[in-house]
Amino acid sequence: MPAFKIVGPGQGTAINPFGISMNVMLRADDTGGTFASLVAELDPGQGPPPHFHHDHDEYFFILEGRFSLSVGGQDVTAEPGTMVYVPRETVHAFKNIGTTRGKILEWGLPGGQERYFEAIDQLAARGEMNPENIVATSRAFETEFVV
Repeated sequence: MPAFKIVGPGQGTAINPFGISMNVMLRADDTGGTFASLVAELDPGQGPPPHFHHDHDEYFFILEGRFSLSVGGQDVTAEPGTMVYVPRETVHAFKNIGTTRGKILEWGLPGGQERYFEAIDQLAARGEMNPENIVATSRAFETEFVV
């Protein structure tokens, strides 16, 4: 059983995958693999295209802003206080449709999704962000984009 961990404001690990500012608050290693959690800050218009995960479920909690969400073919507008559950293998996408930066708290169960975002962040740092590398890295982390 891992020791408890408290992560305060400004702590965690800052990364910038796909140009989205993220702060990894709890890693899978911190929770015995149970989950990982991060805060993503998205500028207006930012958000991932339709995709799904083979190996984990996701929860999103809207902290700030206004988002369009598509989960399993259902489209909704989500504002602060909205909780979303996305089971693995479910196609989903979201986008900040507000006029200011939005903020989402995200959990991946089991943990490990933070490693995917870190790998994408490293691709960008090495100047290797191209479709082939993104697809290969995504597949290595059980994530597929829907074309």
